[in-house]
Amino acid sequence: MHSTIKEIRKTPEGIMKAQKAFEDFVANHDFRLPREIVYTGCGSSHFLSQPLAMATTRLGGRGFSAPCSELLYSREWYSIGSPELLVAISRSGETTEAVEALRVLDVPKFALTAYESTLSREADYALVVPAHEESVVMTHSFPAFYFAYLQLLLHSYGGETLDAGHVATLTEEVLGNEGYVRELVEGFDFRNVIFLGSGILYPIALEAMLKMKEMALFWSEAYPTFEVRHGFKSIADDGTLVVLLVTEPFDWHEKLTREFQNQGAKVFTVGRRDTGADYFIEVPELDELASPVIYLPIIQLLAYYKAVSRGLNPDNPRFLSKVVKW
Repeated sequence: MHSTIKEIRKTPEGIMKAQKAFEDFVANHDFRLPREIVYTGCGSSHFLSQPLAMATTRLGGRGFSAPCSELLYSREWYSIGSPELLVAISRSGETTEAVEALRVLDVPKFALTAYESTLSREADYALVVPAHEESVVMTHSFPAFYFAYLQLLLHSYGGETLDAGHVATLTEEVLGNEGYVRELVEGFDFRNVIFLGSGILYPIALEAMLKMKEMALFWSEAYPTFEVRHGFKSIADDGTLVVLLVTEPFDWHEKLTREFQNQGAKVFTVGRRDTGADYFIEVPELDELASPVIYLPIIQLLAYYKAVSRGLNPDNPRFLSKVVKW
């Protein structure tokens, strides 16, 4: 059995590890996250930094996200503002660009990582979430990191933290759709896939795109949900799977579904309600800030089973390494 699928199935366990990491951090640090925060990471860690920045803004602060390389070499082109904290994210804690990015801004530094590492040692504060993975691609560590930091945000900004046991149970429920996802992939040999999401689900669509490319070496795109209508939809045909990530659909989602179906594409809706899609998974109700946690396992499963259907080993994608160093 591939390590990747075992690690996707560990999502509930990762949530509980995240909760303990959060509790340990709060117990050992007299620290509250400030309001103006810059987030950075590479690859999946950058796509993780985006919903964290969005959550910061939604809770009344100001979050800004940029890839490490842009923060290092092109930051003058971005409206960074006057941050009070720089958060660098790296699963290994050894990614060269993430370590270098810590030194870019003259503000307190915060590391979000899975290990005691160069990153955690160089930061002023470190939230270490031990959701360890053998595979190259980031799977259950992504929702674990997100959940641990979201709890810290809620705690810092005076909000009520989430019930980790309940969230873990919901991720277990979502993972119960594994057979459905496998059958979808086996029943429809799609040639390309478009992931769509709005708000905090847009970076989850971006992460889905990356997972499909990493694991399955497969053509995938990601767009803000309705922006896809403005030229981008031209690539969709009878070999396309459109994955629509949505919390509460409204009539535009249903119109968009029909529009893609009229082009010959098949639509896979993941949300609280169907949009008239060809495939549908209903996700359980959860605070919207925490919603990435229950969408991620589904898109990871989709990429995993597409890789398997193509005879690939998702544990070891070509040209990629677990830790990226210069």
